[in-house]
Amino acid sequence: MNLEKLKVRNPNMDILRIIAVLCVIGIHFFYHSGYYYTTNDNAVMYFATVLRTLCSVCVPLFMILSGFLLCNKTLKKGYYSGIRKTIIVYILVAIACMIYKSIVGSYTLTPLTFFTGILDFTGANYSWYIEMYIGLFLLVPFLNIIYKNLDSRKQKNILLITLIAITILPSLFNEFRFDSLEWWANPASNTETQKLIPSWWVGIYPITYYFTGCYIREYGTKIKNIYLIIALVVAVFGFGTFNFYRCYGMPFSTSNYVYWYGIEPYVMSVLIFLIISKLKLENINVKTKFVLWKISDLVLGTYLLSFIFDAIYYYEFLNKNTTDFYARFPFMPLMILCVFVSALISSGIINLIAAGIEFCYKKICNLCKEKFSKKHIDEPKQFKH
Repeated sequence: MNLEKLKVRNPNMDILRIIAVLCVIGIHFFYHSGYYYTTNDNAVMYFATVLRTLCSVCVPLFMILSGFLLCNKTLKKGYYSGIRKTIIVYILVAIACMIYKSIVGSYTLTPLTFFTGILDFTGANYSWYIEMYIGLFLLVPFLNIIYKNLDSRKQKNILLITLIAITILPSLFNEFRFDSLEWWANPASNTETQKLIPSWWVGIYPITYYFTGCYIREYGTKIKNIYLIIALVVAVFGFGTFNFYRCYGMPFSTSNYVYWYGIEPYVMSVLIFLIISKLKLENINVKTKFVLWKISDLVLGTYLLSFIFDAIYYYEFLNKNTTDFYARFPFMPLMILCVFVSALISSGIINLIAAGIEFCYKKICNLCKEKFSKKHIDEPKQFKH
């Protein structure tokens, strides 16, 4: 146990990572259990819709975490090597997913598809986040230059408000029909909406979340947690109720306000992040802190590997033995737990292999440096003779 590293580690961030990955697995439950094909028109579906709304904080929490943890990174020697472990874990998971899919017959594994599956991020079905994260990681030093060179909190407020306006607010103003009372009486019957503000820049929403993490790291909030928790409960049930109303009489509609760049995930993820980051956990048991650290360290692999266990648990067990979403919904906690534990254990194995690869890579690099240095030391002697 590395006690020195453990002392300076923030367990709040570990808890946020674990919450985020559980929400990822939770939101996938709705995808695999038939929720999106079931009509929203009763109490069960209302409760399911509220839970689905809450789970949408999954990816936004990861993005805010990036800003919170990387806000002091600079463009110096060794920075880019910081993504090495992420890439190695991704490649190993992609290989595992491709092998699994080839075994079950949903993927033709050839030398060509092996390499293209890794390079185009289709080998691991949940790897779109890695594709996004690589670009964000490359931009981080430059984003930090922008943020650090703003002279005051007021300027940083303006930066954040501007990004929210061009990436998040379009989902609030462009998804409705303000000129039709009939539309509001039954919005699910008509998907035609009215655009009120520009929406061209919504695709850069990861940068909005990144700067949100930077801002929280620097300024936090003086609002007491009890008020933040009340605000979160109101937001979850308010948004969930609206989503139920918005698609009442129809299956759930994934409109822009529920996507990662939507107003709903943004508000809820910021509230959750603030609540957890304000918890006083400095004096928690060392063993508990260590366990949180190790689980947190396996979260990336757990996220990516959950695809395999989603396929196994849902399509080989739950869906084969139940008829519809109503029969599957009570199993949601069990399914999340099974997928999480299975993916976590598998992630542990992947991370051990990744650690071995990193160790060998460093050894080879050190040997090459030694040979190169020795060659340059010997060359003058040879020249002298």
